[in-house]
Amino acid sequence: MATTTSRIILEGMVNGRYLRRTLESGKHEVGRTPEADIQLMHRSVSRNHATLVVADGELTVQDLESRNGTFLNEDRVTGSVVARQGDTLRFGAIELKLVAEDAPWSRTASAQNLLSGEDTLHATTRLSWADVKETRAEETSALFQVLVEAAPLLVQHRPLEDVFESVLGLIERLLTVRRVLLMLYDEERNLVMKAVRPQGSMGERMMLSQTMMDTVIQERSSMLVTDAQADERFKDRHSIVSLDVRSAMVAPLFDNEQVIGLIYADTSDPLVRYDDNQLRAFTLLANLIAVKITQTNLLEQQREKERLAQEMATAARIQKSLLPAKLPQLDGYEIFAQQMPCFETAGDLYDVEQLANGGVEIVVGDVSGKGLGAALLMSNVMASLRLLYEGKDPIGHMVERLNNQVHRSTEVTSFVTLFFGRLDPAAHTLEFVNGGHNPPLLILPDRVEELQATGIPIGVMPKMPYGVQKVTLPEDGILCIFTDGIPEASIGEDQFYEESRMIESVRKRFRQPLEEIASGMLDDLRAYLGDHEVGDDITLLLLRRGRPKMDTDPHHAIPGDQTMPTHQG
Repeated sequence: MATTTSRIILEGMVNGRYLRRTLESGKHEVGRTPEADIQLMHRSVSRNHATLVVADGELTVQDLESRNGTFLNEDRVTGSVVARQGDTLRFGAIELKLVAEDAPWSRTASAQNLLSGEDTLHATTRLSWADVKETRAEETSALFQVLVEAAPLLVQHRPLEDVFESVLGLIERLLTVRRVLLMLYDEERNLVMKAVRPQGSMGERMMLSQTMMDTVIQERSSMLVTDAQADERFKDRHSIVSLDVRSAMVAPLFDNEQVIGLIYADTSDPLVRYDDNQLRAFTLLANLIAVKITQTNLLEQQREKERLAQEMATAARIQKSLLPAKLPQLDGYEIFAQQMPCFETAGDLYDVEQLANGGVEIVVGDVSGKGLGAALLMSNVMASLRLLYEGKDPIGHMVERLNNQVHRSTEVTSFVTLFFGRLDPAAHTLEFVNGGHNPPLLILPDRVEELQATGIPIGVMPKMPYGVQKVTLPEDGILCIFTDGIPEASIGEDQFYEESRMIESVRKRFRQPLEEIASGMLDDLRAYLGDHEVGDDITLLLLRRGRPKMDTDPHHAIPGDQTMPTHQG
């Protein structure tokens, strides 16, 4: 049945203002355009949104393919439908009601729907910088005030705790508030209270259901409740009634990439009802605050990175100073060593120390882990070794003392694989202890011998005995001591470089000087890896009894640049 009144009345709230419009017979255009008969200046309303036709006391509603739709009693209008007295029409987010001609102004919606889209929460809006730019001149005063007040906060570099307190103080200056709070996500995506005013109100509930909070966070939508005491959604929430909360706003802290939290304000003043303009200003402020928080976090992270980089650079310089600056010249022997850290600092170590009696200590080790922790342990081991050199203990006892010292001073997960050799150049013998290290390879023209482990890695367990073995170095034999960064370099699962390729790389350059052999070995490794990166430190030490014979083979070219592709951590 059509409306029985001679004239049809539409009424409701639009942008915080009361609208009451009498519809005479004829056609009435609804939209944002100035030419519209019923102009609704709201972002959720399309320029040409809908047509209302009054004929014979009957109102027909037709949607004009609007972006956010036209709804009759929450049913989306498709085609033409007839509206009756008491029905509710919603154009995007603007809700109007059909009333009798003699009906007084009735507050039909205690919470205006401000969501740009289809949603049943009648107190939400989605605002972006594009929305702010569309703000009409008469609506810009609140936004301008926000920018003026927020400017010092945005440009000053301050700790986050100070930023939080300044934000709440700013909101208290801009709005009449009973309570204001700021919440941020933690690393586990839980909302955590970061600041609240007044201080004693932290335990009070917010005037938000879980559905509303989900809308704020997931839809990046701000929410306004203009009159909580009259809102049906809060009638069963006794905490809201007892607190006498009248109006509330909540906005997502959206930093233009993601929502990092939310900010909430409410008031108990019966004369204060937050409106659309205040919500727009509140949303703008939340956006600015979110950007500031993210920028502050990034700045603090950058400063922390710079601090760590300085520490790493210092550690690298210390490490470099601990490595031998120059290898000793040994009569009848050739020796060469090279190290390539995976990171700025290395977990590998090597040392060559000539003793007063003519003997030579040769050490190559690999510390567990990577980065600064491994570098510190490496430095600890190197310093301990230098002290042990000054004694005249057998190498087995020296390694046992080193093992106990490392075990006392490190965590249970830290250890060192270590090859410790003592060369007697006159007797051409090498005593050694191998604490869980890759077996060095004694490469000869007709065979390869491995110097197997004689004990467990250093630092795993205290008071462990370490066996000592002795090997005679044949003339022209090459002893290759290395860390696992070479054989375990990989181009894919179970596709390792392995010792066999190392041996072949040495043999095809067998008569060349050790420096050229090492360079060629790394060239071969680089060729195998291609574009793949080395995932671990590389240390290589070569020792040969006897000087190399000159090789006139023109195919044995001297390798060029020794830069390796390293893991970027």
